[in-house]
Amino acid sequence: METNVKKFYNIEGMIRNGFKLSRDYETLDFSYATFSDAAAESLAKSRSIKQVRRITISGKKLTAVAAKAFGASETMGRLESLKLYKNKVGDEGVKYFAESDKLVSLKSLRLSWNNIGPQGAKYFADSTNMTSLTSLVLSENQIGDEGLKYLSAAKSLSNLESLDLRKNQVTDDGAIALSRSKNFPKLQTIDLTDNDLTQKGFDALAEMKIFNLIRARLSEDGTKLDLSNLRLGDVESKCIAECEDLKDLTHLYLELNSITDVGIGLITASEYMSNLISLSLDRNKIGDAGFIHIVHSENLKNLQVLMVENNGITDEGIEAICESENLSNLLRLYIEENNYTEEGFELLGEAEHLMTLEYPEFDREEEIEEEEEEDEEFDDVEDIEEIEEEEDLGETEYESQ
Repeated sequence: METNVKKFYNIEGMIRNGFKLSRDYETLDFSYATFSDAAAESLAKSRSIKQVRRITISGKKLTAVAAKAFGASETMGRLESLKLYKNKVGDEGVKYFAESDKLVSLKSLRLSWNNIGPQGAKYFADSTNMTSLTSLVLSENQIGDEGLKYLSAAKSLSNLESLDLRKNQVTDDGAIALSRSKNFPKLQTIDLTDNDLTQKGFDALAEMKIFNLIRARLSEDGTKLDLSNLRLGDVESKCIAECEDLKDLTHLYLELNSITDVGIGLITASEYMSNLISLSLDRNKIGDAGFIHIVHSENLKNLQVLMVENNGITDEGIEAICESENLSNLLRLYIEENNYTEEGFELLGEAEHLMTLEYPEFDREEEIEEEEEEDEEFDDVEDIEEIEEEEDLGETEYESQ
């Protein structure tokens, strides 16, 4: 790119004024001043900005020349946030940012209204230098489905937490492509408003955020997942059921959510739950129908601990677990604060396949001892009757002689 940029002489004075306005030596906002590509080149070379962490230059018609200067700067190594709204950086400018190995601390890059198209998105996707970036704002550009598909394949944006793509001519195709990508495990804020999305596209993005949440909270060895108190419902339950990362899961914590029988039905039908030994569902809305899904699930036969307190379970649910031998490995059942009767609760202590339950505790030993005493008394009675019969028989034989 050939350029004819005039030399800029007063950058140090602008930097000093910028520090005065921000009242610190880490923030510079040049939106108030006349600022050109030449000023950007001088700024990038200044030794006075080595400590600067935040720079804002909006609405100044900066081109790829400014981006090239920033990307090559030896003094912007501590820069964490760069905001260049309403300029003319374009795809070529993005290329310079993407190829730069100087902006090692950059976490937030805001390039709204900068004439960026699919090729610019591809430069981001192909970059190996964006590993520190957590926030990328590309709203009011022309990324489109093509560009979003490029972004979906990005390998160095794995730390991205927020992506703003408002007004970028994106449809469901682009949104679905992004939702299927596993390259953004930390992405939780995705703004695609004012695009051509239907509910299908928005649902796909919502599911992506849930999958990311699951992966973020899953233990390193893949055995424990805590999703308690997150206002999760049946839609999120579907994602849990379909997440192949949970194939080694042994402990699942879902207490204090809004999961109904529909959601727990999806979870219990998942083949990825077959290693589960502990399931916590306290304070949800599964009811008898949801509890029965658990009781009859072929995937939960290894379950040892089940927590379903405060879930609207009645005697119907109790009867179901007493009749089914599916959960014969269960050791602890926390079922307090539900709607069953005392008679219903006592059924748990009578079910033979639940005799190994350590909790709740039932007075089974006393009952067994009483039964044994009754059996002994019955045996004694039988012995006495047999002796009496033998004596009667002996007397009869003697008399006949």
